[in-house]
Amino acid sequence: MSQKAALFTLGCKLNQYETMFLQEQLEQCGYSIVPFESVADVYIINTCTVTNKGDYHSRMKIRQAQQTNPQALIVATGCSAQVNPQRLASMPGVDLVVGNTEKGHLVHYLTKLSKRGYPKIIVSELGQKTQFDPQLINHFPGYTRAFLKIQEGCDQRCSYCIVPTARGRNRSARPDDVLAQARRLIENGYQELVLTGIHLGTYGQDLEERIDLAALLEALLTDQRLSQIRIRLSSIEPTEFTPALKRVVTHCQRVCPHLHIPLQSGDDQILQAMRRPYTSAYYRQLIEELVSQRPDLATGADVIVGFPGESEESFQRTFRFIESLPLAYLHVFSFSPRPGTEAARMSPQIDGSIKKERCRALRALSRRKFYHFRRQFLNLPLPALVLGQRDEQTGGLIALTGNYIKVVVEGGDGLINQQVMVEITEVLEGRTLGRISDRS
Repeated sequence: MSQKAALFTLGCKLNQYETMFLQEQLEQCGYSIVPFESVADVYIINTCTVTNKGDYHSRMKIRQAQQTNPQALIVATGCSAQVNPQRLASMPGVDLVVGNTEKGHLVHYLTKLSKRGYPKIIVSELGQKTQFDPQLINHFPGYTRAFLKIQEGCDQRCSYCIVPTARGRNRSARPDDVLAQARRLIENGYQELVLTGIHLGTYGQDLEERIDLAALLEALLTDQRLSQIRIRLSSIEPTEFTPALKRVVTHCQRVCPHLHIPLQSGDDQILQAMRRPYTSAYYRQLIEELVSQRPDLATGADVIVGFPGESEESFQRTFRFIESLPLAYLHVFSFSPRPGTEAARMSPQIDGSIKKERCRALRALSRRKFYHFRRQFLNLPLPALVLGQRDEQTGGLIALTGNYIKVVVEGGDGLINQQVMVEITEVLEGRTLGRISDRS
C-alpha cells in the first residue's frame, strides 16, 4: 500500500505554485495525496511569514497535523521556515524544517527521513542565490486557472517587509522556460494563466537576455500554441509600469483587464517612512491613466493601516485619497511588526484597537467601491471563464470575468472550464447574478 501525504499551503500564489510542484513530485514517488484533515503518513506545511497572522496559522497547521497523527512525519517549509527555522523545529512532532532554497528538493530529503524524536533543519542563506530554479508542473488539482511562476525574490527593501529575507534576491525564469511551462499547462486544458512572482514587474532585470515583463507578455501572446488562452497578471508595483507594459495591459484583449497595484498608504510621509519609491500623486496619475485607457479595468490595491506614526490625520488622508480613486477593491492589512525590519523598531507603534477600527473603515469602503464597480456592467456582455465550483447558496455555476467579477449563472457541468460571455443581471452586496449571453 502506498504511503499517504497531505499538504497545506499558507500565503501567496507563489507558495501555491510550489506546493503543486511538491505534490507532483510526491505522486511520482508513489505517494497518494489525501486531504490535510485526513490521517496521513506525511504532512507538509508550506508556511507564510508576511504577517504575525501568517506565522500563527502556520504553527496552528503544524499542531493540527501532529494531533491528527502523532506518528506521521511532519515537514515545515516555506517562508516561516526560512526566517525562523529554530522556532518551528522546537514544536512537538516536527521532523524536518526546509528553507525556500531547498524546497524544490524536499521530496529527496523526505526519502531519507525517519521519526527520530528530534528535527532536522535544512535551511541555507538566500543572499547569494542568483539563479531562478525552474519548477515545471503539469496540473493544478482543484483549480480551473493555472498559476505560472516567472519570478522570485525582491531587491526592494521596504521598511516593514520581511519578504527579501524570506525569498532572497530578484531572480527571473528564462523566457524559453516560461513558454515551455505555459504550453504544458495549455496542453492539459487550462484556459487562463496567472503570471506570478514576488516582484513581478522586475521580471528580466537579472537576465543577460534583454527582456522585460512587457516583452514576455508579447512572446506569450504571439505564440500560436497559446492563441486561445487569456493571461492575468498578479500584483505589480506602481513604478514598474513602463510605457510598453501600459500599452500591452490596456490594449490587448487577451490580457485580463485586472491589475493589482499595491498602494500601502495615501499619506506621503507614511509612504516615505515605508520606503515606498513613489508619492500619492504618482499613484493617482498611474491609476487614472490606466483606467482611462481601458474603462472596464478592475484596479485593486493593498493598504496597510496602523503603520508606526500613522496619526488619525494621516489615516483620514489615506481614506479620502482612496475614496477619490477609481479603484475596484482593496486588500486591507493591519501593520504587523516583523522582527529584523526597520519598521519594527519605529515609534510610536499604533494601538491594536485603533488598527482594527481603521481596518473596518477601509474594508467597508472596499465593499462600497466593489459594489459600484460591478453595477457599471449591468446588462453588458463580459468575457468570463466558468470555474470548477458552484455557488453554495444557489447551486449555480461561477463565471469569473476578465475584470475579476464572480458572476453566478445557470448551466450544466459541461460549461466548466469554458470561456463564455455573461451578462450581469443583478448586483447584490455579497454576490453578482447573471446569465450566459450570446452577445459579444
